[in-house]
Amino acid sequence: MSQHISAPTFPLGNASLSYKIGSGWDGQQSRKDRWSGSKSCTMEFCTLKLFTVLFSFYSVLALPQWLPPTGNRAACLLQVDDGPCRAAIERYYYNTFTQKCEIFYYGGCKGNANNFNSYQECQKSCFRFPKIPQICRYPRDEGPCRALFLNYFFNMTTMQCEPFYYGGCQGNPNRFKDHTSCVEYCSPRKPLSVLCLDPLDKGKCSASITRYYYNKDKKMCEEFTYTGCGGSSNNFVSRQDCMDVCVKGGRQRIGQGKVYRMRRNRNNSNTFLQV
Repeated sequence: MSQHISAPTFPLGNASLSYKIGSGWDGQQSRKDRWSGSKSCTMEFCTLKLFTVLFSFYSVLALPQWLPPTGNRAACLLQVDDGPCRAAIERYYYNTFTQKCEIFYYGGCKGNANNFNSYQECQKSCFRFPKIPQICRYPRDEGPCRALFLNYFFNMTTMQCEPFYYGGCQGNPNRFKDHTSCVEYCSPRKPLSVLCLDPLDKGKCSASITRYYYNKDKKMCEEFTYTGCGGSSNNFVSRQDCMDVCVKGGRQRIGQGKVYRMRRNRNNSNTFLQV
């Protein structure tokens, strides 16, 4: 006997989250040029929601990724919340943007579980979180313009790369043209990224932009002048980003023309994996 399955419906939200460096997340009204405020969704919104559902389903089946923690450790991914009361109790929270335990003043009621009595308690609960390159820690930002370019951003709450529509101007660096680039750059569970092995390519335009690339021969990140378009994926906004992905991501050994990544096992032995 066949069973009828209804097509999914998507409610239209009227608020989004934005990040203020130094003060955490707060709710803000969504862009008025994108949302009509009615209960029906626009063609673009429904398309994105349906794509997101299908993409998430595909990711679970075909793209094994680092899974976000559950239980007490999941509290580390919550945004700081001092609660509605007016006390000033010194507490600590894990800042996903700076990836450090930091002080805040708790109001004394409500709030959330990202609230630790001491720095040591915060460190004990959250220090094992994988370190993510800085540009991947920015919140999703469509920008003020009105185009609809399908891009990807790294979501620090789910620890996964997710699709969004970029407006075409401004925004922030947490924006990738395709899912593969986002995963290679931001995913916390990855071998030494293949993009670190790409040769230096300054591009084909005429701008002069300071960037950094990983020199696999010298095993270090070096400065170069990027021309503004084209080039390879071995192209980082800062030296620190380059080091986070290519130096801290795994030590290398080069022998007989092959590149290996060193992995330390639980019994303190080393395994060398060919890249």
